[in-house]
Amino acid sequence: MLSRLFVWYCILILVIGVMAVEAADIVVVDFADEWTKVDALRQTLDEFKVEYDDLTDDLEGGQLHFKADDKIFLIGSMTTNSAVLHQSLDNNAQVIQDFVENGGIVWEPTQADQNEANVDWLPPELSCVRSDRDSTDFEILEADHLLFNKPNRMDPESFKDWGFGGWPTVWEVIASQRGFDVLMESLGEPVIMEATYGKGKFLMMAIAPDKYHVVGNDDNTKDMAALFMENLLNYVEEFAAVEAHDKLTTRWANLKM
Repeated sequence: MLSRLFVWYCILILVIGVMAVEAADIVVVDFADEWTKVDALRQTLDEFKVEYDDLTDDLEGGQLHFKADDKIFLIGSMTTNSAVLHQSLDNNAQVIQDFVENGGIVWEPTQADQNEANVDWLPPELSCVRSDRDSTDFEILEADHLLFNKPNRMDPESFKDWGFGGWPTVWEVIASQRGFDVLMESLGEPVIMEATYGKGKFLMMAIAPDKYHVVGNDDNTKDMAALFMENLLNYVEEFAAVEAHDKLTTRWANLKM
């Protein structure tokens, strides 16, 4: 009897493990901006062998359609340098808000303030205003947050001395915000912050790990930005998998193992 129970237990664990490999679907928009000249989000995901659907062409045409299984929306750094993509994101504000309210997670890293000072597609309860101050100074406020711990432990040294051209780690600080929890700041202003909205989350940053990984000034910048991109992907997939699919682990975690 005990041996039979043990067999069934092993089968159950195996089934759970197989189910857990499947992760939430990822969709992206990306743009080779005038400063870096690379579509770094796409390049990084391809390098990491992460599957995704590219909605850039659709968004350029004014449309943003999420499928039922889409739970992660990643916007490449400096994507709003494209006036067309910027305007189309704003025009699809309700689509983005509904996506998050129903359990999706949206990530928007560094955007130039001359392209997108105010993030107009956020819901009225939230605000994010970007500014042109760049800074080498930063402080991690939530050191225990998953973004800084899984799969890579990221301490202040991990973010130190990032650079692209003359731009430092904090590229375009967030000058003001409303409704977000701040995870990292620079001279008292937000650098990384997140907010729950409905069943989902908005995750905003004033750093550009995708661009810095591909065209950073040196190997330290590229390597540390890559580690943080791994953490980002793990975080958004784990959130989407648990909240939207009630899974225990994610594709990213299994690939790392």
